[in-house]
Amino acid sequence: MNNKNNITIEQIIDALSAIIAPNNHVMDAIPASQQELLQKSALISLSILKTSEMVSNSGGQIDHNELYNKLSPLLTDPAIIESYNRWKDDLYSMTPNMLKRKRMQVILDVLKRGIMKHDDKPYNDEFDNIREDNIKPLISCEEKLSDDIKKELAKLKRYLIIDGDIIMIDRQKFGKYAMKHIKEFSYEDARSLFELDAILDFVNTDLTAINPKLQAIINKHRPQPKPLNDFAPGIITKQILKLPNVLALVTDRQKYTAEWIDKFVDDLLASEYGDGIAKDWQNIRKRDKIPALIAGTLVKAGVFPDNKALLARTIRKGYDFHVSTNSYSAYMCKTEEQPYLDWVLDYVKNIS
Repeated sequence: MNNKNNITIEQIIDALSAIIAPNNHVMDAIPASQQELLQKSALISLSILKTSEMVSNSGGQIDHNELYNKLSPLLTDPAIIESYNRWKDDLYSMTPNMLKRKRMQVILDVLKRGIMKHDDKPYNDEFDNIREDNIKPLISCEEKLSDDIKKELAKLKRYLIIDGDIIMIDRQKFGKYAMKHIKEFSYEDARSLFELDAILDFVNTDLTAINPKLQAIINKHRPQPKPLNDFAPGIITKQILKLPNVLALVTDRQKYTAEWIDKFVDDLLASEYGDGIAKDWQNIRKRDKIPALIAGTLVKAGVFPDNKALLARTIRKGYDFHVSTNSYSAYMCKTEEQPYLDWVLDYVKNIS
């Protein structure tokens, strides 16, 4: 009789996720010279497992956008979010031009790290389409736009969605590029890619706060989830709490995974409070409030850090709620509208 414990795929994924997660302590015992090799090996293994899981569940199809979203919370360093918010706090005022300068600065910085070095060389027409007169006003006087950088920009442009003032990564295309070169991609290459994606989305969110009409462009390229049926409270709440950059904020990435969020929401709606939540959902004016109220209880329970303004801004980056970010943050604090708060606190304490 075999007495060995069976190790599940989920446990393997959790272990690999811990290895590649930013700011983890799993690597502390590993010599610095070996950390990059181990992290890259874990990243490749995790990508293979996630892809296999996806193929199995979808009947043989690979959705690179979905794979990208699965890896994003594991590879997006929370320090990127904190750094961006510090930059905003230091501004004497925030204008569209300042946001565009920040965006260009990050694009050039990431390109200098070589994330496009594995792509095919650009053609002359692609090179000529990099308009120096559009870029120079957004960079410092000391910054030189060399031909080498313009070539890297031409490569990157293949994988961007550019629509007016909005620039975002085409996750389906970039996912294919990354998977095609997964053996050559270093751990830092992957981290740089997700840093760029996060900053582009942050800038888009802040541009939209200044000019709300830009949200229609974002929705066109990344459709927002719509409440379609009686299960909408659970569907929408899960989609919001599992947004890649929202998951990147959880206090323990090994514990509070996308699967944990799914189970939490299902259990909450199956509890004595589920009928009340579903009834409130029938009131259209409360549909933005309900996910915020639930998110607020998770902040109080320690699943997310005690920074509701940061959480609201991060949610806004991936989901178009129809109130101001300050109002959304305020919803999270409305204890009188969270009759399930004690239930959530006990759930997190006992289930975690």
